[in-house]
Formats: sequence, structure tokens, C-alpha cells
Amino acid sequence: MKVLKPFDIAFVGLSNGKHEFTFNLNDDFFDCFENSDISSAELKGKLIMHKKSNMLDLEFFIHGTAEMECDRCLENFRGQLDIQQMLYIKFGDRHEEQSDEVIIIPATQSHIDVAQYFYEFSILGLPAKKTHPKTISGEPGCNAEILSQLEKYISGTPDKNKKADNTDQPTDSRWDALKGLKFNS
Repeated sequence: MKVLKPFDIAFVGLSNGKHEFTFNLNDDFFDCFENSDISSAELKGKLIMHKKSNMLDLEFFIHGTAEMECDRCLENFRGQLDIQQMLYIKFGDRHEEQSDEVIIIPATQSHIDVAQYFYEFSILGLPAKKTHPKTISGEPGCNAEILSQLEKYISGTPDKNKKADNTDQPTDSRWDALKGLKFNS
């Protein structure tokens, strides 16, 4: 694909030492990957390649904003990403992944495609819990209507004016002994 062509780096003609490359990781970039968790982004990618005679040390830097889906209210918001990752590429007989950070490629290979690594590091750099940032007053930045609906269902009260009354429901006698226990948190 034309969008991913700049990510294919010819390292054979480069001298040993430090080489720097910059990339735009935008919507077109993430559209090249199926079922991407990032659909809209304004990220800058920087790759610092330390070329040695027997290996390549690759430092990946990704910085900018990406659109994410809030885990709480399911609305999209822009979140900040600031990622730094290392990848070590050794030369050998065949392609092999020794670990998450060490890859062996054939010594006859002259190019390395870093697009997949930028994509994977961007996805792995997303926060585990994606929620709207809090407002200046400390309130959740989520959609207030969705939060009020969630509160109704969490409290078990379908209507604010109507209190939940569980007196008509039969209790399970096996759990009656545990009802008196309270956990201090």
C-alpha cells in the first residue's frame, strides 16, 4: 500500500551509527489494519535506528492524540498517547522471534518494515481503562445522561421517584448467616 511504503526502511546502504526517521500515524495509517482499536489519530512516530555490524537497535517513540471509546459511557473522546519502546533485530539464518523485544531476520534481508511495529506499539500503548478525563471541577467527563442511567441500574432503582423494595422476594436461607458480616474498606 502507498500509505505504508515510507515504513519500509532500507538499512543495508546505511552506515553504522544512529539514523532517525519520522512518520505520521494518522487515520490513513490505522485504516490499513483490520479491526483497529484506533480509528482516528494525530500521532507522530519517530524511529531512532542504531545500526551495528551484527544487529539493529530500534527505538520507537509515539506521541499525540488518538480517539478512543470510553469504557464507561461508550462515547468517543481524544486521549493522549506517549509511548517509547525498544526492539532489537539480530541477523541470522531465518526469521524468528526470540522474545517480544528480540527478533532475528535473515542476514540476506536488506529492508525492514516498521509499520506493523508502530501499529502494535500504538495499540499496546492505549490505557487499560479508557475513560473520559475528569473535568476541572473533578467530575467525570462522561456523558451525564449515560452516567445517570448507569446509576439507576447499579442501584437497582429503575425510576428515581420509585424506591426498590426487595421485601416481597424470598431469601435464600443458606446466605442468611452471611448477611450480618460487614467488610470494612
